Amino acid sequence: MASIIHPLTSIQRVAPEELLGGLRVDNAHNSRDAGQKLLSEAAKYGLAMRDYLRLAIDPSKSNEKDKYEGLNGYEAALAYLQLPLNDDFDGGIVLDLASDTFNTYPGTRALFPEVVDDLVQWKYRQDNIENVGALVASSRTINGTELITTVVDDKPGDYQGTGVIAEMANIPVRSIRTSDHSVKMYKIGGGYRTSYEFSRRARLDLLTPYANRIARELEMSKVGHATNLLINGDGVQAAAPVVNQSAFNGVNIGNSTNSQLSYKHLLKWFVARAKAGVPLDTVVGNWDAYVDWLLMFALPISDNRDRTAAENLARSGFQIGGVPILNGQVNFALSSTAANTQLIGMTKGETLEELKEAGSMIQEADRAVGNQTVSYYKTEVTGYRLVFGDTREIFNYAA
Repeated sequence: MASIIHPLTSIQRVAPEELLGGLRVDNAHNSRDAGQKLLSEAAKYGLAMRDYLRLAIDPSKSNEKDKYEGLNGYEAALAYLQLPLNDDFDGGIVLDLASDTFNTYPGTRALFPEVVDDLVQWKYRQDNIENVGALVASSRTINGTELITTVVDDKPGDYQGTGVIAEMANIPVRSIRTSDHSVKMYKIGGGYRTSYEFSRRARLDLLTPYANRIARELEMSKVGHATNLLINGDGVQAAAPVVNQSAFNGVNIGNSTNSQLSYKHLLKWFVARAKAGVPLDTVVGNWDAYVDWLLMFALPISDNRDRTAAENLARSGFQIGGVPILNGQVNFALSSTAANTQLIGMTKGETLEELKEAGSMIQEADRAVGNQTVSYYKTEVTGYRLVFGDTREIFNYAA
């Protein structure tokens, strides 16, 4: 049975020392108990630790509020617990201080995943090449089971385009209904466990490359689950239809070559989807498809062997980050699990939603507090659902 999520408005904002004072006590058992209590409080509101501290801590209520000037609740917590994210020799701050804090006060390990994540972002300010944000329309947190919803038109013919509603006429209404299929949730991620002896001697930034690997693998796994849903459907919405590149052969277009992506045929596909009322703004493909996408522009053109099509386009002011459609752009999203010689086209804002289970990260932090080892876990309980079934189609350029 799912636990009840308390309203965020019931969180009482307090000074850093009032909320976190129990973590910095000499008795390791009491510090550990305070850390687990802090984790349970965050889980009660369905929040990750970072977000909970931002809400629950008001730095202006501290007796040393000048020390926390300009900091939000989470940043004030790091300052109070002496958990720096980088060396600042001029300020007399070294990263070893964070390692000492985690080893001396076990309860502070409630913040261990967030501190390591921040350390990674500070040292490597870059996104993963494959990221699920390029595929989903929105992401939200849920508590418990989520049923897949369907959209039913009163009269399907009324929804092929937007028109004028006559005076006193009924407004066409779509009904959003709940199906008997639930969203499949997957626990994704991994972790590292270090011995007490190792952690006592090692600087915190030693974990940085390992945390990078976990973050990349987690994101790739999420992209894989999302891609599978785009292709095969979610049990309510059917699998994506497939159209062959050769279906757009014509007098003005010419015939396509199997397994070679044609710019003209691709544009005809984009136009066909727009005419159907679902214009594409994103295509998803694997690494080989991405190379084919780039090579559409990279070969020298027949009437001028010195410049490629891409260079000619650049001279006209167009950059090839995506394919231009009217004043917009169709962007390429990378997925290693997409099929060869296929592009999944979709209207991103209407297709896929990401669902995250509330408090799933808190459970892993609780293990880090309770054990003698210092552990780093990065996991998410995540699922995906399709919002509309007609906003995606697969372009197969193998045939």
